[in-house]
Amino acid sequence: MARIPDKIKSIDGSKETLKLAVRITDLLFVGTPNKSEQVEMVFVDSEGDQIHAVCKSDHLKSWKADLKENSTYVMHNFKVVKNDGQFRVCEHEYKLFFIGVTVVREADLHELPFKEFRFVEFANVVAGNFVAGLLVDIIGVVDQVVFRRVSSKNTRVVFRMKDL
Repeated sequence: MARIPDKIKSIDGSKETLKLAVRITDLLFVGTPNKSEQVEMVFVDSEGDQIHAVCKSDHLKSWKADLKENSTYVMHNFKVVKNDGQFRVCEHEYKLFFIGVTVVREADLHELPFKEFRFVEFANVVAGNFVAGLLVDIIGVVDQVVFRRVSSKNTRVVFRMKDL
C-alpha cells in the first residue's frame, strides 16, 4: 500500500524521510546562471500550509528542468533545518533542502491550492504592525526612485511607494 503524504504542518525536524504532495507556488532562481545559482521555492499542501524549500547549486542541475511554478509534485527525502534566516518567505518554523537522495515526481494533483497572497495594508507597514523578517505582499505604485546604484556585482534601488 502506498504511504500517505505527510502534512506540512507536521514537519517538526524529527524526520527527513518525508513524503509530500505539494504545489510549487513560488519559484525563484537566485545567483548567476550556470555558476552559483540556487532555486528558492514555496510549497503548499492540500491544507493550504506553506513551507520554504531550497535546492542548492550542487543539486540544481538534476532538477532545474523539472521544477515549474504552479505544477504539482510528490516529493521524498529532504534535509529539514530551522527557518531562522534574516528574511523568511513563510511562517513555518522549518525549511527543506534538496539533498542527493531527494526524489521529485510530477503528479496530477488538481486539488492542491494555488498561491494565496498575504497582503498587508500600507498603514500597518508604516506603523510597524507586521512580523519583522517575514516577507509579505503589498499593492502600490512606485512614486519616485530615490536612490539607484549599479555596480558590477549588484544593483541597489531605493524607491518610494504610494498607496492608491
